Amino acid sequence: MSQAIKTFVVEEHHEAYLVWRYALAEKLIQSVGNTLLHIDEHSDMSAPSLNDSIHHLNGDLEKVKEFTYKELNIASFIVPAIYQRLFDKVYWIRQRHNKASKKPHHLYVRSFTGEGKKLVTGKLSLLKQFSADNERLEETAVSYQFYKQHIEEIGAMKNVLLDIDLDYFSCIQDPLKRELSIEVSKEEYEEFMKSPYHRIRFFDFGRVEAKEVDNRYYYFLNRMNTKYESPLKVDFENITARIEKTAAVLEKKKIHPQLITICRSRYSGYTPSDQWKEIEERVICALENIYGPLAIRHISSLGRVNANVDSFAYAN
Repeated sequence: MSQAIKTFVVEEHHEAYLVWRYALAEKLIQSVGNTLLHIDEHSDMSAPSLNDSIHHLNGDLEKVKEFTYKELNIASFIVPAIYQRLFDKVYWIRQRHNKASKKPHHLYVRSFTGEGKKLVTGKLSLLKQFSADNERLEETAVSYQFYKQHIEEIGAMKNVLLDIDLDYFSCIQDPLKRELSIEVSKEEYEEFMKSPYHRIRFFDFGRVEAKEVDNRYYYFLNRMNTKYESPLKVDFENITARIEKTAAVLEKKKIHPQLITICRSRYSGYTPSDQWKEIEERVICALENIYGPLAIRHISSLGRVNANVDSFAYAN
């Protein structure tokens, strides 16, 4: 009888990096050359700029934990893992790619100036042109293959880490642009009101206005009179069909992952607040129909800074 697949439920997606490093330390996965099957409405392939060098982690899980929460965000956790050679193939599966292909993009990740702080990505062919007179640059870059596919297009693959974001099944298109108020000083308020070129007007978080309320001063971000429904949110009939289709492909292609991560994306709001819990239950049920009972843990079992979350009844 095969061992139950270790499965971690994370709240937000950068926590997958901490899970991967934990799994590596516990020898649950290969140290290099894995394939990431990333089923998510978003690529999460941003290259981060870091204050603390990734070279200083040295497999220390306490440092990795601090690095995950301090340096990474929900869009920048995959590229560091590629740079550390954990993955040499990444499959990004979403509902609708503009240009899907069975052929990979040949890309690279390198560290700007070699310090391990600013990671840079690009096409491998351009790196070779750029580094024609700089052999060291090409030697220190990490190459990988990146696939953009739909779930039915994937083929057989080995050494898989299966990574599922619940927002793949139903998604809020732009939840980070929901209304937020931030109290500021009177001086900040007055500076904003007198200047049409105040720097906060140019930040990429949407509409901003300043208001005085009972002698206190606030920035209101994205305060809108009209609310719009996300076009990416679907009903449970569609959600069920998507889950069943995903499970059927995993079973048909005989994809047996070394490790599974399931991201809720409920605090960021990408998975609808009224759907995430049932989607999660249905996804786990579908996976267990393929793989048998999963060894499920919540991210809080790795000593999350704030473990005051609904972690269901997952055993450690």
